[in-house]
Amino acid sequence: MASILDLDPRWRALMDTNGPFGGVIDIGFDHPSEWPHAPRGDLAFVKEGADQLASELCRLGEARYLRATLTLPIRGAEDALVIALWAEVPHPVFYAYLQHLDGGPLPEDTLAGLANDLSPLAAQDSALTLSFGDGSERPSVTLTGIADMSFDDLLALYEASGTLARAELTAP
Repeated sequence: MASILDLDPRWRALMDTNGPFGGVIDIGFDHPSEWPHAPRGDLAFVKEGADQLASELCRLGEARYLRATLTLPIRGAEDALVIALWAEVPHPVFYAYLQHLDGGPLPEDTLAGLANDLSPLAAQDSALTLSFGDGSERPSVTLTGIADMSFDDLLALYEASGTLARAELTAP
């Protein structure tokens, strides 16, 4: 079976370790899409009234969010895209996770909502399953009904997120 390297010269351009991209470019979101305040940037913590944003936790009005990692294998390749995103979680899960950070037990895996727009792959508010693993790493998520992505999905997501334009990928 032919690999994606054989089928699409744009893939070779992206994966060229000596090229301008050096491989799959992971995506990270600083805050949930609904966050109306300035980005956190280099600050450890931002507080605007009752709203609070840290690197892994966010409180916005009545909503509670945890930062999580989504790993999506790319069909036809040995690589995967990693996305650091935000998941809206029920209040009990949020506060159980806070207790875990202070030495308490891990919360149970839970259903959550995607708090960033991953169009065209998944819309904001799409269903997620949030897993806490053994607690030694950031929680991970799986998107309901999406186990992997095509190279075209990757390029469309890069364009939509402002990470990379298709036109920037030319055959080496």
